Amino acid sequence: MGIQFYKIKTTYKGSHYLGWQVQSKYQGRTIQGEINKALSKVFKSLEVKTVGSGRTDAGVHAIGQVFRVEAPFFIDNVALCRALNSLLPKDIKIREVALTDSSFHPVHSAKSKEYRYFFTNEWPPSPFYFDSISYFKGPLDVGKMKKATELFLGSHDFENFFCEGTPVKHKRREIFECELVEKVEMGIGPFEGEIDKLFLFRVRGSGFLKQMVRLMVGAVLEVGKGQLSLNSLEAAINNHSKGKVGPVAPPQGLYLYKVFYN
Repeated sequence: MGIQFYKIKTTYKGSHYLGWQVQSKYQGRTIQGEINKALSKVFKSLEVKTVGSGRTDAGVHAIGQVFRVEAPFFIDNVALCRALNSLLPKDIKIREVALTDSSFHPVHSAKSKEYRYFFTNEWPPSPFYFDSISYFKGPLDVGKMKKATELFLGSHDFENFFCEGTPVKHKRREIFECELVEKVEMGIGPFEGEIDKLFLFRVRGSGFLKQMVRLMVGAVLEVGKGQLSLNSLEAAINNHSKGKVGPVAPPQGLYLYKVFYN
């Protein structure tokens, strides 16, 4: 049947990887690199190509990363899913496999993406969740933090919420939803009650710049700590002031949750 294209959804824990994107073999393991190795074994070819919907950074996780596979021949969807899961490390799992064609592109075909960032200010960190959520010491003004998230809504030039590294044509992005949720249920079974106060920063937008979500979270946390006023944050979002207004939040709390297509 010739060249076959697959749309695949994967979930992974990024703690032990240098992110999604394939790196030089001397730099370390990546999610895409592990998937490419598994695909080359399944198709017995090094010509299998993959393109992901986004480049998650080192230590960042995904619930719904989507990637396209260009393969030399057809394999049944169910058989391909099983074969890949039998070859991949335990912290990478294939969730769905579907046939597609060359017109589908994981980045350009996407209508929006949702990221979720989990954190707590309980201390010390839980031995079960230390690499799955982020920990911050000290009290937080949750009311002000919730107001801070609302300031991101709409279309903005996110110059102040961008880290250099990936070339982009422009830095304008539209944020459709942004909220802070308290007391998210996380612990189940033996882990139930392990964390009493868990927060979720949820954002859905047309697209995101390098480390943009982590800079947004960092700014919201600065508001919660009383280190940044809502007026100063609003000025930074609207580019009335220049420069970062908060630190880049740690990677372990961030999840690429879902990519939306038509």
